[in-house]
Amino acid sequence: MKNFILSLFAVNALISLASSSYAQSSLAQSVFVNRPEVAFPVPGDEEVIRTFGKVTKNQLPPRKFKFLVWNLHKGTEDSFKTEYLSLAFDRDIVMNQEVFLDPNMMDVFRYLPNFYFTTATSFFSGKEKVRTGVANISAVKPAYTEFIRTETLEPVVNSPKVALITSYPIRFSTKELTVVNLHGINFVSTKSFRHELNRIYERIKDIPSPLVFSGDFNTWNRDRISILEEYAQKLNLVEARFLPDNRMTFNGYPLDHFLHTKDLKVTRAKVDGDFKGSDHKPLQVEVEYSPLKFDFEDEEFTQDLSLAH
Repeated sequence: MKNFILSLFAVNALISLASSSYAQSSLAQSVFVNRPEVAFPVPGDEEVIRTFGKVTKNQLPPRKFKFLVWNLHKGTEDSFKTEYLSLAFDRDIVMNQEVFLDPNMMDVFRYLPNFYFTTATSFFSGKEKVRTGVANISAVKPAYTEFIRTETLEPVVNSPKVALITSYPIRFSTKELTVVNLHGINFVSTKSFRHELNRIYERIKDIPSPLVFSGDFNTWNRDRISILEEYAQKLNLVEARFLPDNRMTFNGYPLDHFLHTKDLKVTRAKVDGDFKGSDHKPLQVEVEYSPLKFDFEDEEFTQDLSLAH
């Protein structure tokens, strides 16, 4: 990915002169729309979300949630299958970017029989029109699903990105855990990056906690980091600190982040550098749900919180 970023900085300079909307992106349109070899078809609204899989549980565990967040680089690396399955099998929530639903990746997913897969497609890739986008994979079926499509088009592929929102019931609780999976818009102006993050902010700002906002934000310069920090503060989110921290960086800035509401206490967060299954390193995070207001509804459970551990 680093070489790809370098090769597209010239493109980014051009696109930064263009507006951030479909209707006004005249430069992007003139440069890329007339090049069908790099213009990928985009699904209609009704075609974005696809789900599959079966689960045996109806609710998340009451107090502790395990997350895996990983940009999969389309599953092209030799060790992807082995590493992915070794990391995902015991997670409650898996948040993936650069999901490429070709037969190879679908074969890997089949080794996770007790998970529910919610995918959101950014565009269809290649002659086979393979779905490419993000996925929230969970040990329980989501109670709610939504996507947010960017108004900004990325150059070269001439397509939008999508963010995926899913909510999950929590055992013994009146609340749901909301998960927002973002693959940040890339190779566009800082203004466009802010515009897209603001659109997500406007959608999720009133969602009750607990909430996790995570993924590959493509924060490869100081301006993008500052914008993310600004919106994290507005959403009253805190960022997980990783130990060890071997997240993929560009220009010294990490691309992947895990933000969460304050009623989720991070008990473990690490990014090991030994994994080679993608150009990104997997984020492994464990949190404990400690509601700011007591919201557990089961009388026996409230008498003995140790049952939740």
